[in-house]
Amino acid sequence: MNLRHLLKVLPVAILFVACGGGSDTYTSEMEAEYLESCIEEAEASLLNEIDIDSDTASDVATDYCECTWSEITSILAVEDFEEMDADISAGGAMPAEINAIIETCAESVFLSL
Repeated sequence: MNLRHLLKVLPVAILFVACGGGSDTYTSEMEAEYLESCIEEAEASLLNEIDIDSDTASDVATDYCECTWSEITSILAVEDFEEMDADISAGGAMPAEINAIIETCAESVFLSL
């Protein structure tokens, strides 16, 4: 499998969800919203782009999204995350920090496929 191709089709924009602002810490609601959206989009991308069964796609998407959430919450302050979300929602480019998280998690999760 070509990891570079898969990185292009992963739902990178879904990494950011409207998290409601106002909090200086990540909340369980933010995590739940992020994971639900990310897993849905990642699973759809996997099923559309590679020959994979739905159970495997679900497991891989979950692992990928849990990895990205863990990286985001350990590297980025909530304020930075929300600022990046607003910038991306307004059509801005994906920040280098997020691209690095995407690549790290994709390599660790998708190389086993």
